[in-house]
Amino acid sequence: MDGKGAIPIKKITGAGTLVDVDPNDLNTTVHYILIYDGTCFQVASGIVIDPSQATEVNAGITKYATAAESNDPANNSTAITPQKLIAYVADKVTGLWENKGFIDCSTNPNYPAGLSGDAYTASVAGKIGGAAGVEVQANDVIHCLTDNAGGTQAAVGADWNVMQSNLVQATESLAGIMKIATQALTNAGTDDTSAITPLKLATLLNNRVATELVTGLIQIATQAIVNVGTDDQKVVTPLKLKVRLDNYINRESLLTIAAAHIGTVMYHTPGRNRYSVMNGNMVLVNDVRLKRAGGVGAVSGWVLNFPKPLNNPTNSSPGTLVSNKGEVFFYSFDSDGKVSIFGTFIDPNDELMFNIKPYVAQFPVVYNGASPP
Repeated sequence: MDGKGAIPIKKITGAGTLVDVDPNDLNTTVHYILIYDGTCFQVASGIVIDPSQATEVNAGITKYATAAESNDPANNSTAITPQKLIAYVADKVTGLWENKGFIDCSTNPNYPAGLSGDAYTASVAGKIGGAAGVEVQANDVIHCLTDNAGGTQAAVGADWNVMQSNLVQATESLAGIMKIATQALTNAGTDDTSAITPLKLATLLNNRVATELVTGLIQIATQAIVNVGTDDQKVVTPLKLKVRLDNYINRESLLTIAAAHIGTVMYHTPGRNRYSVMNGNMVLVNDVRLKRAGGVGAVSGWVLNFPKPLNNPTNSSPGTLVSNKGEVFFYSFDSDGKVSIFGTFIDPNDELMFNIKPYVAQFPVVYNGASPP
């Protein structure tokens, strides 16, 4: 080499010594710098890359990308400079977000002119978009969605979005945070600052029974319950009320004087002597025939039980009776349904015709619990 004859080529090891170059240490695609030290050629550490196109695998040469190539997503063979990279990023992020500072909303200002991505932070609470604008609190963010010239809520409100960033209590007109109501708060129904969940609402409704003082759920009564008329926890529908009334209006029941309702002083023929009860509690007594059990003699005192009257303020309703033989008897009828008769039978076959005025009895019909003597 250069007239020096056969000169060995050596490389420097990590320990700083020179050793022969192994054939695999040299690459035919690379130019090497050799330094002659008077004894051998040393392979220098610097190398010159073969001027072929650079790829992801091989080092090589490349060129700067043009503006068009920088914007071409399919371009994978040129290098982009910082200037073109900044221009590319600026074009792509336009409209995403740009902090424009603070805006005082205490005087209800209109929206400012904005470009897509402009963002203002409310420094003082108020409204944005004029007097009819959107309520905002301090630190809320007013973000421009579409380029616009600014103005009122009606004019450009659709081009802006207000993002609540504060943690104020939510109201009917202001978005904010809200806690979930407990079952006790839900049941009380006086809290207006908590949210009711479907579960707590269902629990309230399913356990809220209606009374005279409290609104709530109530069960519909069956026809049997309506007919009995003693349940005070269920509601009567129009249909069941009609059925109930139809069973009593214009209805007559024929009743006999039970043995427990007549004393031993008098007797009668039960199959012949009956009285009527109209519509469940209107009592009509007509020609109930009574005889003295011992034949002739006086009758004086309580001898019969009839249905208790609904109202008898004097506690005694007196009247007169006439027997078949023309004898006059007196009777009294008290609020307990007890009938007392006073008079004298002069003929053992004489019969007293017991006729009294119709009266309204208690409903349902009820009798004195004791029997006449």
